[in-house]
Formats: sequence, C-alpha cells, structure tokens
Amino acid sequence: MRKHVALPTGRPLLVLRRPSAAALRGTLRALLTDVNAYPFEPQGSVDEGRHRVPVVKVPLEVLVVDDERSSREGLATAVRSYGHHCRTAASGEEALGIIAERHPDVVISDWGMPGMNGAELCRQTRNTEDEGPYTYFIILSAFTDRAHLLGGMEAGADDYQRKPVDLDELEARLLSAARVVELHRRLAKRTAELRHDSTRFYAASRTDALTGVGNRLRLDEEVSAMLSRAVRYGHRCALAICDLDFFKAFNDRYGHVAGDEALRRVATGMRSNLRAADTLFRYGGEEFVVLLVEQSLADATFVMDRMRAEIERLAIASPATGRSLTVSIGVAEVDTTHDNVPADWIARADAALYVAKSQGRNRVVATPTIPGADA
Repeated sequence: MRKHVALPTGRPLLVLRRPSAAALRGTLRALLTDVNAYPFEPQGSVDEGRHRVPVVKVPLEVLVVDDERSSREGLATAVRSYGHHCRTAASGEEALGIIAERHPDVVISDWGMPGMNGAELCRQTRNTEDEGPYTYFIILSAFTDRAHLLGGMEAGADDYQRKPVDLDELEARLLSAARVVELHRRLAKRTAELRHDSTRFYAASRTDALTGVGNRLRLDEEVSAMLSRAVRYGHRCALAICDLDFFKAFNDRYGHVAGDEALRRVATGMRSNLRAADTLFRYGGEEFVVLLVEQSLADATFVMDRMRAEIERLAIASPATGRSLTVSIGVAEVDTTHDNVPADWIARADAALYVAKSQGRNRVVATPTIPGADA
C-alpha cells in the first residue's frame, strides 16, 4: 500500500509504508542538498540491514539551528531517524532561549544566519554553561577555508561539518558526540559525588563524634573568626566554658559507657537552651564551650544560668554529691583591648570558671566579678 508524504517544501514523495533506511537517507540528502529529484526505494532484498532501527543507549537531546526551513526540518528528520530527540530553532536568538529553558546535549547550528551567526551562538552557549551540563556543539558551514574552521573551534565548537551535509558523516559525528556527552555525564556525576563526600567529611572533621556538637577544631576556627569580627566591626559576643562537676567520680562509679550517655544528654540539654545563632562545642573531656553572638556579658550570663538550671533538671545522679549532676560555668565577653588572640579570650573565661569551682560549683561566674579584672 502506498501513500504520499508532504515534504517541508510542499513536494510529495511516493514511499512505501515501511520505507527503508536507504530510501529515507536519499530523501534527506535531497532536502539538504536542494536536489529536485526524490528517489524511490531501491530494489533489493530487505534482509540486508536496510530496515534496521537505530539503537542508542541514551537518546541525545539535539537542537538544530538553521534559518532555512528545508535544511532545518531535513536535519531534524535525520536526527530523529538515528533515535535521538530533536528541537529546532530558526535563529541564534531563538536557540539561546531554548538552551536557557533546557540545555540540549548537542547543538547543530548553521554558521551563516542573519543576526547571530553560528560561531557567536556557540560562544554565548559556552558563556552560559558555567557548571551546568556540557553541550556538544557542531557548526555547519558552506565555507571551506581554514579561517572559518579555526574560527568555529576558537568560538568553542567541538566539531565542524561542511555543507551540503553528508548524512552518513552526520550520523558518525552524533555517535562521537554521544560518547563525549556520556563522558561529561559521568564526570558530572562523579564530581557531584566528590563534592557530597567532601562536604560530609568536612562536617565530620569538625563534629564531636560522641555528642554531635562542634569539636575543638571547629571551636578554634570560629573563635578566631568571631574575634576578628569584633576587632573589625565592634561586634559584641561572649564565650562561656562549662565544666561538669565531679564527673570523674561519675565515671569511676558507673563506668565510661554510662559517662558517654551522660555527656550526650548534657549536650542535648545545652543545645535546647541556645539560639540558632549560638554555637556549642565540646572542649575536651567533660568541658563544653558556648559562643554567644551579639550578646552582652549580662545577657550571656543570664542565658548560661538558664542552661545551668536545665542541666540540673536532667536529674543525672551524681555519686559525689548524692544529688543531680551539675555544671560550673565561666563567662567572658570579648575585649578587643586585651584579647589579642583567641587564647586570651578563652583564658579569661577559664579564669571565671575556676572562680565558680572555688565558690562551691553549680554556678555561673562572669569575668568582671573576678578580683582585679577589668570592668
């Protein structure tokens, strides 16, 4: 059974219901080379592979750009016959809009178009890629001179094919493009995995494995950064050192497994009493440090006393006192006239902690209450 198929030019073509690949290619060659005679399907056996269906592992998303309708639609038909998906654009400007909406895997663009030519389209495509998916770019041109070939490559093209288009050559170039696109997909996937792993490892290296709060490395980084901001911009901030009272006796009595569980409960209780902007760190052993952003000494002292009460309400039995486990806290507001390095600031908070211990524990002491300290 036969039927007429209307071509882009309006001329009918008599074909069989199941056209062979050879007949289809002959038709497309006629379109792309502007030949007036359209071939019929050649005689011969159908067992010679002429009815094969193109097999591609992953179909490419192809964008064909050409201001000539017959060439544009002929190329699109060829691309689809190879098993790929295809969109079309009649100008470089239209192509950029399509690319911005969804990046194609391959762009096949004519060089000579009104307005934006193929080389400029390639250049702008490369400028918009950044870290997005890679687009394989093929420039088609009737120019045969070396200058245009180099000009296309300098604009960022991956391949250059002369017109009139040879369909076998185009198919071969798309096979090559598919390999390059697949390589870039694998590289992009591997890069994303490496970034994820890097982020995860970075976070893990700055997190205390037992309690889940920041560790000493992260503390050193953030105290240094906070002191720099205070010196440069005059920001107010406070640092508190917290030490669990008689915790060695707790470990000696109940063992380190119970001690670890107690530390986790304490860390959870501390975090529940902090603002999102404030940060908790494990300083070492049973000591914790809190950084309080944009808080005066009085405000920080109030917050830390509330935290002290919360730890006591956890009702973790202390064998040394026969009552709940408690915490002693020393607080120091940053002083840019005396705190030249982070260690100076930490030392002042540690001195306040020592006073809290000597005064009976389970209390908060701020640096101005230390005899001889600056107000």
